[in-house]
Amino acid sequence: MAHGLWRVPEGDIHAAYSAETFPRIDVFSHEGRLFTNCGVHFFGAVHAEADCYPLIPADEYRGPEPRQYTYEGREAAYRGEVFRLGPKVVFKTSDPTVGEWRRLLRVHYADGGLFAAGRTYLEFLDQRFTPKSKNEESARQEELDECARHGMPGSQPEMRRLLENEGDSANATVKHNQTDLGL
Repeated sequence: MAHGLWRVPEGDIHAAYSAETFPRIDVFSHEGRLFTNCGVHFFGAVHAEADCYPLIPADEYRGPEPRQYTYEGREAAYRGEVFRLGPKVVFKTSDPTVGEWRRLLRVHYADGGLFAAGRTYLEFLDQRFTPKSKNEESARQEELDECARHGMPGSQPEMRRLLENEGDSANATVKHNQTDLGL
């Protein structure tokens, strides 16, 4: 469900966002069923929920007729076929692990633009918004401890160099775990 920011490739759920092209839709597969994504709600940099609807062949649909404020029951076109959309299913991102959060904090600082500009990493961590999960708070504390023990890059360009030297293995870990879902 990753949205393609913070050096994490776009996930299949986000890529299937179709509200702007509806009734033409894109899809993703989950547990052998096709779904489309008709709305995403973000809660911070990585936490999100997607309002998704299963595709049901039009002649097999037995649900309610289309209503205002929902996509359920509406007709949609995918690969030249007409489907009806089933009941809404909300997909939620999983919380990154402490290690993934540490990398994300570094990326947020390195690539963060104005909210990190002119600050050291330590200042960025001290002035950061309140963590929303136990893993995020633990990662923040570990990063603060790392700053105290060994020092960390003092500028955004230095942090970008550190991240480039860490290689792509950390990116693969973040990408893998961000596709874990809770329904």
